Amino acid sequence: MKLFLLSALGLTVQGCTNILVTPEASTSNEAMIAYNADSASLYGSLYHYPRTEGGGSRDIYDWDSGSFLGSIPEAEKTHNVVGNCNEVGLCIGETTFGGLEGLCATFPGSKVDYGSLIWLTLQRASNAREAIKVMDNLMQTYGYASEGESFSITDAKEVWINEVIGKGTYEKGSVWVAKKIPAGYVSSHANQARITTFEWDDENKAMYAHDVMSFAQKIGLVTSAGADRSTFSFSDTYDPVTFEGARFCEGRVWSFFSSVMGPDFEKEYVDYASGFNLTNRMPLFVKPADKISLTDVFSHMRNHFEDSELAFDADVGAGGFGAPYRWRPLTWEYGDDTYVNERAIGTQQTGWNFVASVRPSMPTPLQAVIWFGADDSATTVRVPFYASSTELPLSFVGKGPQDGVVPPMMTFDTNSAFYVTNLVSNWAYSRWSDIYPVVLARIEKYEASFIAQLHEVDQKVLALFNNGQEVEAVNVMNTFAQKLGNGFTEQWFGFFGELFVRFRDGYDITANSEDPECGCTVGGQGYNDATYKRIAEETGEQYKEPSDSLKVRSFQPKNKLKVRGV
Repeated sequence: MKLFLLSALGLTVQGCTNILVTPEASTSNEAMIAYNADSASLYGSLYHYPRTEGGGSRDIYDWDSGSFLGSIPEAEKTHNVVGNCNEVGLCIGETTFGGLEGLCATFPGSKVDYGSLIWLTLQRASNAREAIKVMDNLMQTYGYASEGESFSITDAKEVWINEVIGKGTYEKGSVWVAKKIPAGYVSSHANQARITTFEWDDENKAMYAHDVMSFAQKIGLVTSAGADRSTFSFSDTYDPVTFEGARFCEGRVWSFFSSVMGPDFEKEYVDYASGFNLTNRMPLFVKPADKISLTDVFSHMRNHFEDSELAFDADVGAGGFGAPYRWRPLTWEYGDDTYVNERAIGTQQTGWNFVASVRPSMPTPLQAVIWFGADDSATTVRVPFYASSTELPLSFVGKGPQDGVVPPMMTFDTNSAFYVTNLVSNWAYSRWSDIYPVVLARIEKYEASFIAQLHEVDQKVLALFNNGQEVEAVNVMNTFAQKLGNGFTEQWFGFFGELFVRFRDGYDITANSEDPECGCTVGGQGYNDATYKRIAEETGEQYKEPSDSLKVRSFQPKNKLKVRGV
């Protein structure tokens, strides 16, 4: 049977990026996963699910559409969940790969979509391996109601990728493979299934659905003669790489891997990342040349292919200020040809993003910290929240479609972290090379301050936990969250005001108390040399002054006037 491939970049599918770092690969021995939730319809807010007891019934709503999928029994006890981390040090992210179209249709009566799968699992599981089993049980019991997904799953010790695809209308449930990232290695995925072959007989390295290969045989994806465990590839079977899968998706993985591996890796796989050699697949994980810090991960999530063969900040599409952004759609046509816009990690349609840090040196309730940011991961500030917090700042917290709630996307609010960060990012897009360096410096200043403040609060909370004062410790976490989150939102709105005053009307206007006219210095260099060169070459004589222009302009009237508005 012919099953067509569904692109993960379709209009109905979110495009996201994940980075995974094992504790042994980090400078501070903490496990980390980073996640950009990329969709123009996503409102950036921090979800919170308090602990519950007593079971009952749980209504399930599709995360993307908000449609009601049905009800399932609630667990007798659930964990407190803040964002994508729970209070016992488990964190989960995802990217959608879509997969074969015939398997993306939902089996009738399926109740668990990929978003609900994340938060149900965070409420029920305590570590990465248990999470994989809980996810499997939920999907096979209640049916899987989404397209193909790659899940990043970490606890304090282990980091896993779990790739899942439904069984379409053939039967209820899903097939899946999970691979553990080896100690000292890092990985990434970005809307393309990446697990190929795997270890069938070593649960310390891989776990999988019992019918992951037999189901492929059943529906004709694998012949009986080709059913060989040693060569069976999950990705090649259920989500084969296409030009779009390589260029738009694997290209982001390549940009991260190249950053931590160096120019040899970049050169070896650029033909694959560009979409022109689909057999030259990258490894699932790599061992970085140097260990990676928390702030390194922040930086990697701002990547725009800078200084690589896929850089797109210097052609005409970048405008006069070298913006590494292209407005959607990803493909466009001119004449009889189709062209692409590059798809970088840092992108304008991100609704929210996080870097989750799980610290094995801390007691379990203090291990997971989610560094949460709204909007574009290249222009946001990530604010730390303990996953054991029970009260979150109003400027960050919210509910979404998975809660049966329509978020306030169409209501502008300067008390919303989402809209305040959008103000700064969209202003930066307008004159990127002028404004973004100022924004980045402020981002790094805030994040360095937040790291120091978190360390101070760690000591206070740790002392309370060690003294058996759990309630008091949680109160300190809550106060920290409220102060930092709401304080940031107010201050970042003020920062937008600074940027607007300084970079208005094409100028760079700075304070100057010695200037008697405006108390300022009006500067600005116009466009860069590359832009002026392009204008001159593309327009020929249109804007060129005649050679005698200086003689004409040397004449001055007797009563010299001060010319304004030049």
